[in-house]
Amino acid sequence: MSFERIGGMLPRAKFRAKSYSALELRSLYPPLNELAVEDEDLLKAESLILEMHEQEMICGACQGYEKCGKIGDAKGMWYKLASYQGNLIMETSYCKPFQDHVLIQKASKFSSFSLRNVYDHKLTFANFPHEQRRRRPKLFAAAEQFADSYQVGQEMKGIYVFGPAGVGKTHLLHAIINRLEERRIPSIIISADAMFDRLRSMIGEGRDIDPVLETFSSVPVLAIDEIGQERPNHFTLEKLFRIVNQRFTRRLPTLYASNYAPPDLYARMSDEFLPFIDPLKSRIIGMSRVGYLDGDDYRIAHMELLDEEIDNG
Repeated sequence: MSFERIGGMLPRAKFRAKSYSALELRSLYPPLNELAVEDEDLLKAESLILEMHEQEMICGACQGYEKCGKIGDAKGMWYKLASYQGNLIMETSYCKPFQDHVLIQKASKFSSFSLRNVYDHKLTFANFPHEQRRRRPKLFAAAEQFADSYQVGQEMKGIYVFGPAGVGKTHLLHAIINRLEERRIPSIIISADAMFDRLRSMIGEGRDIDPVLETFSSVPVLAIDEIGQERPNHFTLEKLFRIVNQRFTRRLPTLYASNYAPPDLYARMSDEFLPFIDPLKSRIIGMSRVGYLDGDDYRIAHMELLDEEIDNG
């Protein structure tokens, strides 16, 4: 990038009336001391070094991408001087505030695909049933570790949690997604039934479902609740395989909650569906760490009785 282009994107310097010595330039822009550049070459690049000093001052007072003090295409960019064959050259990259801004935009876009209510947003690791946390400490630790450490683009296995109804599987999925949303990690959580109902509704309205399928296939983290409990047929299995296969190929982590262990998914389907079911289960198992969650049905155990003498056993 030319010196003129840079100068057109940063505010004008207030201190360019004088010429600077090589020593003053090194003092003004300390990263120069780490580069193998002769004083003569520094003086030739005085204008560029002053521009870089201005960037340091602007970025040092950063209040986020939206309030960036740079101009035009320079907003969101970070410029760094490097040495090549004794000459100063400039390398560019996106700054961290800009990357955070992009993630926030993506997170907002993807979160609109999640079907959640106010209660779901209150399901956290902190209020996860203590008894279940005590019973399955490795599963709980794995879920919390994923939620706290996953970074977009990182190759990491997802989690498949299965067990009977009412033991906290859905709670655990929402706790993970809520933590990811706090960290601005783009994610979607949806039940299998709701996902396919949405696709059917779009088809009924004559709308193209490919963009939605691509969204489920490409979001950094996808959580599918109640997998295996939807009404399976050729349509649902084909679409589910497409999503899972794309995520498997792209090495994108997927979270699952189910009443069924992975090998038992869709076990009652006829042989004509095996071309979808067998590779589907294989990919789910290959891309997941599997945990079992059991115990008493929390909802039944804490149901509100209007008459104390009712025997709920």
